[in-house]
Amino acid sequence: MSFITTLSTGAFNMLFGIVVLQLGRGEGFLGQILAMGLLATGVLSLPVGILTDLWGKKRTLLLALGLTGTGLFGQAALPLGNLTLGFSILFGIGQAMLGVATLPILMEISIPENRAQLFSLNFSITMAALVLGSLIAGTAPDYFSPQWALIGFALLQVVAFGISLRLSEEKAIPRYHTQTIVKLKSYSKLLLRSDLVKDVFIYNTLIGFGAGLVIPFFNIFLTKRLKAPIYMVGVVLSTSQVGTALAGLLAPYLILKMGKVKSVVVSQLVSIPFLLMIALPQSLGIVILSFLLRSAFMNMSYPISSCFTMEITPTEQRASVASLVGMAQNLSRAASAIFGGWLMEKTNYSVPYFITTILYLIASIFYWKVFTPREKELCFVKRIE
Repeated sequence: MSFITTLSTGAFNMLFGIVVLQLGRGEGFLGQILAMGLLATGVLSLPVGILTDLWGKKRTLLLALGLTGTGLFGQAALPLGNLTLGFSILFGIGQAMLGVATLPILMEISIPENRAQLFSLNFSITMAALVLGSLIAGTAPDYFSPQWALIGFALLQVVAFGISLRLSEEKAIPRYHTQTIVKLKSYSKLLLRSDLVKDVFIYNTLIGFGAGLVIPFFNIFLTKRLKAPIYMVGVVLSTSQVGTALAGLLAPYLILKMGKVKSVVVSQLVSIPFLLMIALPQSLGIVILSFLLRSAFMNMSYPISSCFTMEITPTEQRASVASLVGMAQNLSRAASAIFGGWLMEKTNYSVPYFITTILYLIASIFYWKVFTPREKELCFVKRIE
């Protein structure tokens, strides 16, 4: 199911931005569309995470797939305008619901000995879906109109919905079934007072804001600044995702050598020189190679940090903390997508990359200083047990 939803979304996102510019709209309007979806995902991530603990994951998942499919279909089938922004919001709500269930489910079905491998495998499967989606999106306009291709990608969500109907329903947490409103308020206060929650929020906000400045626009960067054809954009994005998937599989071995926190920091810092090489005037070949290496190293840190965050989070709060990560990343990406689109339209395509570099440096230093003591504490507890 997750493979199909990721393939659908990845293919749609790869082609949609290019189509928007081909229809005469600018980077600023594209940034607004992207921001609306990310804003909806970010605002609702924490409430949805708390309510998922109450409702159960299957009902949340089915509603999520219905919303994402409707959102993608509306953006593809209707003329660009205010309605496009509305359907982007629907898509963002669905994404918030999809995002909150994955990490807690992985924690439930794993044991400490294989947890890092499972998180890395899930990450790599997701990347494989993005690879296939990008390849299909790059070649689809050769056989169909871009709009019909986008509609086809949106309808794949229906297939995922059908598969999800076969899932068994798990029981929600019993102690939250009574006095729901009171429980929600007390639970929210508990999370917001937690130092862990604050630190996770700050780190993911820094990473999300930096990513939102450049990642959603890289397909536009290739086609408009470097004059790359659409099929090449598909090949480049799919190749980067292959590299990212392979890097994700290497993450457990990196953890064995360095530990989780150091692995996150090192992989992020190694990606920064390649980020700068994209921004500086280069040939298409050098930019593509830099992008591939940046993606592999930067994204290698994601399954590691996700696994570590879940490990240091109390079991009953994992769905909500996972949703908090989504909130931090998506709210910051929403703000930076608007800012990044404006910067590219008013200045040039390089400025956002320099800002992202600074943000990634700050985030890496913050992660090292804040989470190293927590990793040592976790190791000490495990030795006692």
